[in-house]
Amino acid sequence: MNTPQTIIIFGDTSGIGLALAKWHAHQGNLVTVIGSNPHKVQAILELDNITAICCDVRCRTQRDELLKRLDTPFSQLIYSIGKYYPERKQALSADESHDMLMLNLQAFQAVFAWASERLIHKKQVQEKQTIHHITLATPTSLVAISSVAGLFDFQGASLYAHCKRAMIQDTLAYRMALAPFGIQVIAIACGYVDTATLRQLHGGRADKPFLISEQEAVHQIIYAIHNDIALHVFPKPMKAIAKLLTALPRPLLAKVMQLQYHHQDRK
Repeated sequence: MNTPQTIIIFGDTSGIGLALAKWHAHQGNLVTVIGSNPHKVQAILELDNITAICCDVRCRTQRDELLKRLDTPFSQLIYSIGKYYPERKQALSADESHDMLMLNLQAFQAVFAWASERLIHKKQVQEKQTIHHITLATPTSLVAISSVAGLFDFQGASLYAHCKRAMIQDTLAYRMALAPFGIQVIAIACGYVDTATLRQLHGGRADKPFLISEQEAVHQIIYAIHNDIALHVFPKPMKAIAKLLTALPRPLLAKVMQLQYHHQDRK
């Protein structure tokens, strides 16, 4: 029988984050979910094998207190917090701009820095114990859930896209740096997922290209982890299109993306 793993999932208490938490709990793993909505956190506390903690990771004080509280060794940490505003339809306010920067990039960087140090220390302790035949090392991993928006580098890209691109690049840098320690690091670039948040942003509609269910997104993320894929892009049609577009010269890519945005915004 496999030993239960301890999983930490940052955000959110719905959507992909909650779907991943339920999947891990069903496997018998011990899951801690971090969310900012106290009502959703309270509802999650009623689920088996899942603990939920309320924390606004935008607040450094709350975040630091949370990281001190998470003192139990963990096997896997997943950062799935994301914030999106329709910035193409109207200019972002100062608060919205700051909000996106904090949640999509700054909090991610703080959490990954903390988690990497914890996992490095854990690996060093396990190495010493293994030498003395006390225990065997357990697998450890960091997972960042980004977006296909972060794959495209062109003039005129949104703040959201820039943040998601930086998130992917940071994750790949962590993968290289932590490889000698045997720590797995995975970047996820997913397309549109049929979540309540997506529908809320688009007036109850979910008519997005290559839309997939939360369950399919979870399947793809778990597949990437099990197969140690550095950057997993899905669904497949979106991956194929991204591969073609990223091969274009930046000026041409910018024109293509602007046409695509114009087409989407007219719907």
